[in-house]
Amino acid sequence: MYIPEWALKHKEPRTEIRFIKGTYYKYEVQYKYNKDKKRTDKQTVRLLGKLTEADGFIPSNKDLMRQKAEQLPTVDIKTFGLYHLFCSLIAPEIASLMENFEVDVVEKLLTFSMMRWAYQSPIKRIANYHVHDFCSEVWCSKEKISDKKISDTLKFLGQNREILVAWMKSRLGMQTESANKFVMMDSTHVTTVSEKLSINAKGYNPSFDFDKQIRLMYLFSAELNQPIYYRLLNGNITDIKSMSLCVKEMNVSDVVFIADKGFYSKDNIKQLNENELQYIIPLHRNSALIDFTPLEKANFKKEINSYFEYQGRIIWYYQYQKEEQNIVTFLDEKLRVEEETDYLKRTHTHPEEYTQDKFYEKIHHFGTLTIVEKLKTKQEPQYIYQAYKQRNEIEIMFDSYKNFLDADKMYMQDRYVLEGWLLANFIAMIAYYRLFTRLKKANLLDKFSPKDIIEISKSIYQLKIRGQWNRSEITLKNIDLFKKLKIDYLK
Repeated sequence: MYIPEWALKHKEPRTEIRFIKGTYYKYEVQYKYNKDKKRTDKQTVRLLGKLTEADGFIPSNKDLMRQKAEQLPTVDIKTFGLYHLFCSLIAPEIASLMENFEVDVVEKLLTFSMMRWAYQSPIKRIANYHVHDFCSEVWCSKEKISDKKISDTLKFLGQNREILVAWMKSRLGMQTESANKFVMMDSTHVTTVSEKLSINAKGYNPSFDFDKQIRLMYLFSAELNQPIYYRLLNGNITDIKSMSLCVKEMNVSDVVFIADKGFYSKDNIKQLNENELQYIIPLHRNSALIDFTPLEKANFKKEINSYFEYQGRIIWYYQYQKEEQNIVTFLDEKLRVEEETDYLKRTHTHPEEYTQDKFYEKIHHFGTLTIVEKLKTKQEPQYIYQAYKQRNEIEIMFDSYKNFLDADKMYMQDRYVLEGWLLANFIAMIAYYRLFTRLKKANLLDKFSPKDIIEISKSIYQLKIRGQWNRSEITLKNIDLFKKLKIDYLK
């Protein structure tokens, strides 16, 4: 449908001009992904007003009333617990961000990150959350935050990648000279529904979902137990093509790519070697590279005579080379017994698939883990085993990223705003992992999740009485809980 130039001047993102019965109208629209139809559907949100060549845009009475209702109020009771908890968890990051960026940029970024962390909030709701939280007395206290100001800030951050990388590099200084001073690398896919991004593309992912996506490459500190770097990639770019560039950008030497089962192939190994990347890659138990001969001997423990303790379990191991690959096979005796028992039970419940003959064929495979490795400096098998087991921390991070932050789909229309949005989520994930680690150290993970603690913190307020802010009452139970997490609300 033809729309005259004077009317098109009033078209903005997420709006549409329609010609109805001789009059031009402006509507707000939104785009939502339809899983059943495997496409993005456009939905009309509301009528914003009409357009005339003489008067331009004339808001509808309903939209004027909505805008008036959305005007930010003056608030004398503000949530305090979230702000205090968030700042306590990422105090070092706040200080380093202030050193790298202007104060007003950092304050808007922190506001958005905290609201993503606490409410999984989209940009359009940030202003309302901000005015009702005590952070508004500290961050951006002299100005009203708006969704446009947040978007502009995210865009500015997204356009200044070198400064972001410098900040991420500074966080590596938090590591000590421990045995766990290595960085793991992995990536994940995130579906996008934007039609304007040039980087989203159909690509492979483990869910066999071939919708348009982007990829996020992460570096993960084994010692700090948290992400230290991210990079946005085109959705159809494979990991190996981008790994070496990430290592170059971050300028770190101790990066180890820790793959999952199924990654190993001669072609992948060739590419890793050509890019001079370190790696630890597990093999499927039916791989022809694995030598089970030592385990077939009756006195194999005496023959091997090599073991270490891992989380209270004895892990046996032996090393060898095959096809110019360094290989180590591990045996977890407790896991072996569990797998044998499980298999034998299945011979009764699923006899068509699990048989006694197959059991004896696999008997030396149970409880084993075999890894192909290439590291710049020779490492003990215990180090390699622990490094692989820590890959689970990356998996938890990705699950948390998508589920906790509700970030499994992205709706950004601008590449640079998306980059800034990812930075805000990155900071939120640092806070999440710090809280997770504190719960773990306090032996509270069986009772509380990070989300539980965040929800409890929302019950702590500041009240303005005679022009002064006063802390609301806190139960003794919650005071004791936060003390165990080294969070003091009595200051």
